[in-house]
Amino acid sequence: MKLACPECRRDSEPARIYCHDCGARLDRFALAKEKSREEDPKETQRRLRSTLNPHRAKLRQRFFGFSKLSLGALLLAAIIQMLRPPHLPARPKDPAWSTQINMDLENAATDPRVGALRYSDEQVNAYLAYTLQSKQVALTKSFLKFERAVVDFQEGFCDIAVERSLFGLPVVTSGSYTLEMRAGKIAVGNRGGYVGRMPVHPALMKSCNVLFADVRGALERDRKLLAKLGSIEFHPQTVSITAKAAPQT
Repeated sequence: MKLACPECRRDSEPARIYCHDCGARLDRFALAKEKSREEDPKETQRRLRSTLNPHRAKLRQRFFGFSKLSLGALLLAAIIQMLRPPHLPARPKDPAWSTQINMDLENAATDPRVGALRYSDEQVNAYLAYTLQSKQVALTKSFLKFERAVVDFQEGFCDIAVERSLFGLPVVTSGSYTLEMRAGKIAVGNRGGYVGRMPVHPALMKSCNVLFADVRGALERDRKLLAKLGSIEFHPQTVSITAKAAPQT
C-alpha cells in the first residue's frame, strides 16, 4: 500500500513520514483508515465458511419449512373450527303459539300492574322462529342464507346464536351477553363469543357484533318494548321480566 502526497500526489512508501519529492508531510491517518477497512483474513474465512456450510444451510431451510408448515396447520385448524357448527336446540315444530310473548310485553310496557313474566328458552326460541320467519328474505345477505336465531339462558347471562348457511353448509356465529336496565335503556355487556366452535375474545367480539346487526334490526320493536320494562334477569333455561313500577302519587 502506498501513501499519496497531499501536495504533489506522488506515491511514497508507507514507512516514510515526508514525501521524498517535495518534502511535504504525509497523511498517516489515511493509512490507518485504509488498514481499518481491511477485513481480517481469519474473519473473512469464518464468514465464508458460515455462508457456504451445507449443514447450516439445510438447518436454515428446514427451520423455514417447518415454520411454514406449522402456520399452515394452525390456519387450517382455525378454519375447521370455524366451520364446525356448535350444538343447537332442535327447531320448534309449531312456533305460532308463542306469539303470546309479544302481547305480554306490550301489556307489561303499558300496565305496571302486570306481574313478572317468565319464559323458558324453548318458548323464546319458538317466538324467535315465528317472528323471524317472515323476515328471512330481508335477513339473507348475498350467499349467506339466514336460517334461525336461538338463545340459551344461563345464570346472569344469555347466549345468542345465529345460524346461516353458505351453499348448504351451516355457518354459526354466537355471542354471550349480559343485559341490564338503566334509565329506560338496555345496557349490554359483552362476554365474548364463537364463530362455529372457534372462540372469539370479548375485545374482538365488539368488531364481530356487525354479524348480529341484521337480526337486531329485525327485533327492534321487541327491544323497544323491553326497554320500557323494569328489569330482566337470566337464570338457567329461564328469563324473568318485570314491569316498571308505577309512580307513587
